[in-house]
Amino acid sequence: MPVTTESIDVQAYRQRGYVAGLPVLNKAEVERAQQLFRRLSELVPAGASTMAIDWWHQLDRELFDLCMHPNILDYVEQIVGPDFYLWGSQFFAKEPHSGSTVPWHQDAFYWPLKPHKAVTVWLAVEDSFAENGAMMVVPGTHTRQMSHRGASSGDAVLDVETCDDQFDPSEAVTLAMTAGECSMHDDNIVHGSRRNDSDRVRCGLTIRFSAGDSECDTSVWPFFKAYWARGVDRWGHNPIGEPPKGVMTEFQSVTPRTGQR
Repeated sequence: MPVTTESIDVQAYRQRGYVAGLPVLNKAEVERAQQLFRRLSELVPAGASTMAIDWWHQLDRELFDLCMHPNILDYVEQIVGPDFYLWGSQFFAKEPHSGSTVPWHQDAFYWPLKPHKAVTVWLAVEDSFAENGAMMVVPGTHTRQMSHRGASSGDAVLDVETCDDQFDPSEAVTLAMTAGECSMHDDNIVHGSRRNDSDRVRCGLTIRFSAGDSECDTSVWPFFKAYWARGVDRWGHNPIGEPPKGVMTEFQSVTPRTGQR
């Protein structure tokens, strides 16, 4: 049976910078999403991280369709309004007992988008909980841009982190979710994740959307394409992408890895 979406408390989202535990996929769709991740993972070169499954919605129709799931679009529309586009996606997986961490950071620090009206959907492909390194957010930190420094941990998957003298890490909230649920967070909220100390894999798909009037500096991201999700492009700020027609059968890189996340 189709999953029924919920109404988001938009005022609370604006205050906290996130919402979590939203139902998206039914059991059969969860299994298909897991199969999709396994199929795409097999294309990643040996020894490389599955984080290389980055922006592949531009290349793989099955992934593109998952990113454009109607339930996801229903939630995004409640946050950004009727005119918005898809522009980014990436799988984040942590194998059991993986030592990798994601340091505290703000996505808007990396992204050449103006104005910053982006929302990230984090779709749980496997159950995500504290012991296997679920994402953590610091409520209210989306209201200001913070300075960043070089990452202090050798296990970090990012090379910079938010300076933690600008917020209180003890206020962080763990976004535990079952497979098929999603969270949504503002592009400026401080977030990160710990290592996976469990016997279970943690896997999620991040899907990035922006309001229609948000423009990308393509001199920084020449690979950027806007895939209109709902509404009308009344601004013409960004190059428009054409949805892929088939599925990927070999590894391809959309973005240069240096300086990207």
